[in-house]
This record gives sequence, structure tokens and C-alpha cells, in this order.
Amino acid sequence: MADEDNAKTPLDAMQDTLSRLKEMEHYSKTNIEKLAALWLEVSAHKEQKQYETMVDDVLKCQNRFEESITSLIEAYEEETARLRSSTP
Repeated sequence: MADEDNAKTPLDAMQDTLSRLKEMEHYSKTNIEKLAALWLEVSAHKEQKQYETMVDDVLKCQNRFEESITSLIEAYEEETARLRSSTP
């Protein structure tokens, strides 16, 4: 019976997932900042120039992830709002 009382509602589950997605988005933004700084550092050092393109590729991938997770968060926020409004 205690397990039934602790069972998550669909809204609770959505909010938990949304919270985790927002945490990932936060770390993604931090990674983008760090990668941009790294790219500047690598491009400034002649002996590291051969890695500039590789760092740039990683930065582009991180940017694509950021865009994707932002869209996913928006979809979860819409569904969470819908669930909230339909819950008495």
C-alpha cells in the first residue's frame, strides 16, 4: 500500500524528466563556453593548429545538442502545462 501512495502521477514523472533535461541543458551551455575558450586557445598556439578543426567539430556537435535539448525541453514544458491544467 505504501508503494501505491508513493506512485508518481504522469505530471510528476513529466516534471522529473523536465528537471533532468534542464540540468543537462545547463551543463551543455557550460560545455559550449569551455569549448569556445579551448578553441581560442588552440587556434592561438601554432603547435596546436592541427587540432583547431577537431575542436571546432566538437563545438558544432555540442551546439547541435544544445538546440535539440532546447526543443525537447519546450515540448516537455508544453505537455507539463497541459497536464497541470487538466489536473483538478
